[in-house]
Amino acid sequence: MDTLASYDELPYDSLPLPETQPDFLAAVATLHGFDAPDPTQARILELGCASGGNLIPLAWRWPGSECVGVELSRVQAEAGADFIRHLGLSNIRIVHGDLAALPADLGEFDYIIAHGVFSWVPPAIQRALLDVCRRHLASHGVAYVSFNVTAGWAPLLPLRTALLERTAVDLPAPARFAEARRVLAELEAEWTDPVLLKEIAYLKSAAPSYLFHEYLTEFNMPTRFADFAAQLDDHGLRYVGEVGPRHAVVELEDAWGLIPESMAGRWLDAEAALDEAHAIRFRRALIARADTPCARPPQAEALTRLTFHADLRSDDEIDLDTANEQAFINPAGCAFPVAQPAMKAAAMILSAAYPAALAYPELLASTKHALADYDAAGDVDEAVFRNALFQLVMAHGVMPSVDTMPYVTEPADRPGVHFLARLQATSPGWTVSGARHVALELDEPGRILLGLLDGSRTLDELAVILRNVLTDAGYERTLETVQAMTHRLVWLFARQGLLMEAPGSSAGLQ
Repeated sequence: MDTLASYDELPYDSLPLPETQPDFLAAVATLHGFDAPDPTQARILELGCASGGNLIPLAWRWPGSECVGVELSRVQAEAGADFIRHLGLSNIRIVHGDLAALPADLGEFDYIIAHGVFSWVPPAIQRALLDVCRRHLASHGVAYVSFNVTAGWAPLLPLRTALLERTAVDLPAPARFAEARRVLAELEAEWTDPVLLKEIAYLKSAAPSYLFHEYLTEFNMPTRFADFAAQLDDHGLRYVGEVGPRHAVVELEDAWGLIPESMAGRWLDAEAALDEAHAIRFRRALIARADTPCARPPQAEALTRLTFHADLRSDDEIDLDTANEQAFINPAGCAFPVAQPAMKAAAMILSAAYPAALAYPELLASTKHALADYDAAGDVDEAVFRNALFQLVMAHGVMPSVDTMPYVTEPADRPGVHFLARLQATSPGWTVSGARHVALELDEPGRILLGLLDGSRTLDELAVILRNVLTDAGYERTLETVQAMTHRLVWLFARQGLLMEAPGSSAGLQ
């Protein structure tokens, strides 16, 4: 196969995926008793990398790494290669090719990423993907493989069937997407199932690429976790842990004193039961070679070896004296209830430090100092604190990592952002990625301003230029309004870790 025509016609959004970044994968592995390689010096392979929106920022962040992307869509692979040339990176390449026919000399990788591939290819390619993981993983390397899960997808299959039956398979992807939108309106009027109606409402506002490649693609084969684990076993691989957010975690009774190998079967059975109990729809599995040390269910005690970052806010006045539940909200709008006073203080501390990460001892010490400063009652029970942090980490309210890399947190007199962000902002169709590998949703003025931040202009000079650009585009704004917008956006870029170190400064640089 020379290319994937549907992905050429309607490319999947090429975005940074926070849960695939190797420093996070290494932290998840640590929670499961598995020591993964240093991500800053790693060899990283991404299968189905699209145009590199996920892989390129990793190569930029870690110049000591070596990154390889494989993409079957010729259009997307060429777009990624062209972007890399403009960026001037030498530690990354994107290969147009089939994962089932990779060059034999690729070598071993510390991290392999396969997001949105496994469930959307025929069984032969699924087997080839797992073969790649077994053949190309380094001895202590880990692979991220996401897939749709039968338990959560079974109720949605009637919707996929209806969309496939009511749209013409021979239409170009954009035209078939338009036809699918018409079908959604028909089904919304015909059906009464609340689960299907909720999904229809979501699809009506979802990206065209998601609707097409999830519901109209030839292959979308949800898998039972037990079957996935069996396939791993057949390919000389083993399960390390779940990378996605979790609100229920496996806890094995009577497992005290058991070595990981002795609890492996019970653990896998419990994971499968969780899928059924909670109708899990999507999994992000971390896997390793079967000849590596056996992992185990996540342990709160392992948190002491990690660092943490969180971008949270609360609309409540935080009560540090009482164990009353209060909500902390991330930028995606997900709410995380926190009751334990020390954890509330820790959430505030992490959010103030973001995008920097704090090591566990520093976070614990800062939490104790904050409670003392606010004259909060009681001492910090570390076991209780660690368990509260563990619950937030499992739910992804707080993100674990293995680095404490410093970031520039305040704009200089002549603020500048790094070249990757400027190139993303000025390249149509590219998403700007924050320092913590999150996608920034910027309007056109935001992208224009970001492209201007090369460190040569003051905020006032930037505001004048931005006002003139907006005026030329037909948007009349007063200078005072644009100045306020400029200040707000520059501080947003600081919050996302995009600022460069000012000349002559000794501050940390991302």
